[in-house]
Amino acid sequence: MSVAVIMSSLVASIVAGIPIAVALGLLAIAVMWWAAGPDLLIIFIQRFYTGMTSFSLLAIPFFILAGNLMNTGGMTTRIFNTALVAVGRVRGGLSHVNVVASMLFSGMSGSAVADSAGLGLVEVRAMRDAGYKPGYAAAITAASSTIGPVVPPSIPFVIYGSIANVSVGALFLAGIVPGLLMGFAMMAVIAMTARSKNLPVLTERPTRKESLQVIGGSLPALVMPVFVVGGLVFGWVTPTEAAVLAAFYAAFIGLVVYRELKLSDLPRVLWTSGCQAIQVMFIMAAAAPFSWVLIQQQIPNAVVEAMLNVASEPWAVLLMINVILLVLGMFIEGIAVMVICMPMLLPVATQLGVDPLHFGVIVVLNLMIGLITPPVGLCLYAVAQVAEVDLVSIVKEIWPYLIALFVVLILITYIAPLAMWVPNSLGF
Repeated sequence: MSVAVIMSSLVASIVAGIPIAVALGLLAIAVMWWAAGPDLLIIFIQRFYTGMTSFSLLAIPFFILAGNLMNTGGMTTRIFNTALVAVGRVRGGLSHVNVVASMLFSGMSGSAVADSAGLGLVEVRAMRDAGYKPGYAAAITAASSTIGPVVPPSIPFVIYGSIANVSVGALFLAGIVPGLLMGFAMMAVIAMTARSKNLPVLTERPTRKESLQVIGGSLPALVMPVFVVGGLVFGWVTPTEAAVLAAFYAAFIGLVVYRELKLSDLPRVLWTSGCQAIQVMFIMAAAAPFSWVLIQQQIPNAVVEAMLNVASEPWAVLLMINVILLVLGMFIEGIAVMVICMPMLLPVATQLGVDPLHFGVIVVLNLMIGLITPPVGLCLYAVAQVAEVDLVSIVKEIWPYLIALFVVLILITYIAPLAMWVPNSLGF
């Protein structure tokens, strides 16, 4: 069966409103039946099961749980207040605070949607109270939330590592510099537009004593990345163990230290986290037989040959891959794009000599940009719901930040040391 038939059938299923996991599974069954009849369907069951039983994938539900525990247990507000003390005194200071808070929170939850829905509630409320336009406040909140899955820990990196057989710890380290560049690029846009937009200036400034109290109160939350990243770097824990540690630590801080997380909150948090994890794992399970079908039909080889026939220069092929991922990210959820495209695009990258570690950062950054591009930008919808702002108002304000992220994407794509320096320096 040809590439065109399989991919057009998948797109038609998604357009028809069929959930992505169901579409992947049904298409895999159809191709298996077409290729060898019902006897081949035993492979579907086997692949479906193995698609969600990888040990590294156990990190996903625990990172999701850690993010939800932090949102409920008081960590989110304290992280925001620390960022406010650090960068809140300049024109448009709360915009900078928004970005810095996301950079800090991203080192804990690993989820852009958790950032936009949890931390975003605090950020948007504070900005509106300070006189910022609701659309602008929601736009910068959505844009800054994309930093979350790039700075470690990262749920998309866990998924990519499982698909590409790449060290998740190395991927976490590779995301540090790109994540910082994303934050600095957005803060540069804020600085350049603060006067033209007449952004507010905070008049109340905390005393040194108050600042120290705020920072001291947030230290239990801020040291979580030390456990997660430090444990991985020194080989003390696996990514899955780091995720479990993060969840237990978030629960301990919320219940015992801050005492804002109540035992009565745990059933709701566990239920929400379980539902979110099931959605991700269902896609992973359905993608496994679909990937097997693609390989059996030699579709990755056909894609490699077609792309190299169009452009043989590595820079041109990488540009094509970026465009493909950006366009797909506008219409399909990021994890689905990853599990669909990696069996086809990863061989292209490796044949060009691109390190799979570097390629993973490129892929994840593309998919994070997709989270804030209409018409299907999950972070746009999450922030619109939290901020009670219509989607059009957000999209009008978010373009400068999209451009900044595109610039960072180009830098990361063509200057490999930006992603590779940290993991290489630490021996990965």
